[in-house]
Amino acid sequence: MNEAQRPDLQLNRRQAIGRGAATSLAFGLQANGPKADGGSNPTSPLSFFVISDTHLHARKDEPQSMEPDSVSLNDRLIDTLNALPGQMLPPELGGGEVDIPRGVIHLGDVVDSGDKTGAVYDQMTKTEWNHFTQRFGLTGSEGRLRFPIYELHGNHDSPRHQNVVLNEIAARNAQRIGLTNRVDGGLHYSWDWGNIHFVALGIVVGPNGDDLPVSRYESFKSLDFLVTDLENHVGNSGRPVILLHHIDLLRYARPCDTVNRGASRELCCNGMASTAWCNRGCEGSAGISRDEWSHCDVAAYGRAIEPYHIAAIFHGHLHARRTEFWNPSQDPAGRRIPVFGAKNSGAGGLDRTLFYCKVEEDDLVVREYRSRGEQGWHPELAQTTWSPELWRAKLTP
Repeated sequence: MNEAQRPDLQLNRRQAIGRGAATSLAFGLQANGPKADGGSNPTSPLSFFVISDTHLHARKDEPQSMEPDSVSLNDRLIDTLNALPGQMLPPELGGGEVDIPRGVIHLGDVVDSGDKTGAVYDQMTKTEWNHFTQRFGLTGSEGRLRFPIYELHGNHDSPRHQNVVLNEIAARNAQRIGLTNRVDGGLHYSWDWGNIHFVALGIVVGPNGDDLPVSRYESFKSLDFLVTDLENHVGNSGRPVILLHHIDLLRYARPCDTVNRGASRELCCNGMASTAWCNRGCEGSAGISRDEWSHCDVAAYGRAIEPYHIAAIFHGHLHARRTEFWNPSQDPAGRRIPVFGAKNSGAGGLDRTLFYCKVEEDDLVVREYRSRGEQGWHPELAQTTWSPELWRAKLTP
């Protein structure tokens, strides 16, 4: 790859700082973007499920035991995932059967207690993580789930520090079958399903590599991994890329603040050092943003992916389904990347969902399956139905 094709590293940082504006429009409103419709398409060999925010929860008064309601809810989620293949889609969503998926992508907040400090919460986190591995497995043969699972970490798994969840995800990455790339002993990894390149980037993408505020949550050098991974495994091929991280993007896609850099480091080091997300090694670190995801890190993320065809970005965290666009360049004529926010799949509330994603001709078609009621995903006590719209993201530039 020549310098003109490389991520925008040759661009002066100060000239590119503000290039992170977001466009927050419903997909169905724009003729030149993915749109909600009900058209039918031929069956494709590639499909996958996306879930997020299971928040497996142990008992605080008995931290070596799980909360029964959390166990039941997530077991019913797994049973739903197992039972969906072979079911018929509604005619208005194209009809046909739900395909057997290549795998299940989990967008983070696997457990609930990893963002808290103290011996009780440490034990709760271990209990929750052990339950996840027992029930969800890894390759589709170890647990209750019948498909391979590809999980990221979220803020409830661990916002800034190494713990059992991060250590175990890194260990599982060494055992995942068919990965294209991974950090040796680290959290980030990529793989290929068909012609699509998937990159798992953890909680946020960063750091920005400058003396500007970095994200409140530790990025574990996910931006470095992304840059080298795309250079080495996508290059100038034009292949579609799907990016995965936990924290939502568009709230933080704003111009980077170059004036008050370092101010938030003092806030963190002196005023919030007891919180789980605060960087204990404050001396010598970059400024830490008050926001979960630094605007400067988001701007650097946008510059890094500019030369590539990013077909879609998926995130969790908000416990709300979002279907929006991101225009990293802030140019009205610039590319608008489809961004799918997955609602919570296994946490509390009355409304839980999952995505069923399928390649149909030149599109990635995203459908949503939802459960309503206190007994989420229960075959009799919850209302399960397909959302009435679908969304299309173009897989060709």
